[in-house]
Amino acid sequence: MSGLALVGDIGGTNSRFGLTEPGSTRVSDIAVQKNDQFGSLEEAIAAYLRSKGLSGLAAAAIAVAGPVEGETVSLTNRNWSFTRDSLRAAAGAKAFRLLNDFEALALSLPHLGETETVQIGGATPDRPALKIVLGPGTGLGMAALAALPDGGWLALASEGGHVSLPVLTRAEFEWREKMSRPGVPFEAEDAITGGGLLHMYQVIATKPSLKTPEEVLQAALANTDEAAVRTRDQVVVWLGRVASDAAMAFQAKGGVYLAGGIVPSIVGKLREGRFREVFEQRGKNAHVMRPMPVYAIVGEFPALRGCAAAIAAMRL
Repeated sequence: MSGLALVGDIGGTNSRFGLTEPGSTRVSDIAVQKNDQFGSLEEAIAAYLRSKGLSGLAAAAIAVAGPVEGETVSLTNRNWSFTRDSLRAAAGAKAFRLLNDFEALALSLPHLGETETVQIGGATPDRPALKIVLGPGTGLGMAALAALPDGGWLALASEGGHVSLPVLTRAEFEWREKMSRPGVPFEAEDAITGGGLLHMYQVIATKPSLKTPEEVLQAALANTDEAAVRTRDQVVVWLGRVASDAAMAFQAKGGVYLAGGIVPSIVGKLREGRFREVFEQRGKNAHVMRPMPVYAIVGEFPALRGCAAAIAAMRL
């Protein structure tokens, strides 16, 4: 039996794995595997462990993109289903923890270094306080991290990406109308994601030539496509409103953290001012928002750090 532990962050497209020592949040031997290469998550885990020459582990913690309630768990954006027992067996782990991906991100927050985040306004908290993390990728995830009286932390998973999209201006109502169907709820996740970004671009471009979210972001950064620039800028506004709503609801005085695959690409735009302006735009409650710091997570693989923190909390 190895004294190492496996950590994993499983999305719809890729699986990211690494190794840690129980009690530490340092992760090594990180590998990214394409899910299309495997028929199941169990196969993906087994392949990673074979590549490292490992056959038995002290523990494993796996974070997945989807709800983790019930006996059988399924990924939201991939046709993979599994159980805790099947994953534990695939890892050969003595102890096991299954987490939602944003629950793992929440657990990583106290362990992120200064170079792994970029602060966007607000004041640095002078004591531990509730934090939230949200961000766009394939979906729009959200979770909270509550400070406990004994000095520990409690992660609270949520499905905050399924709240209604906060639309205020006439232009935004027209944009949403082009993207939605009458009588069908239009969620924040329908716009503030990679797929939503592409859809937003397609409905306003006169002759849409860009085919992927990555192409839209690259064109916006290069300022080569007016519709792409408008789309990126509107995503920043809507992300600011969703972050503000969540921060107000949770009173996130410990900070709001932005994560997900899109955030590092737009961090420069987030720092220009419009995001923070929208975040603080709460009328008579603007004074509540002004001190709340926002951080963009730019470090790689934070969810793996959160999984390592979950293993450390097992006190093996």
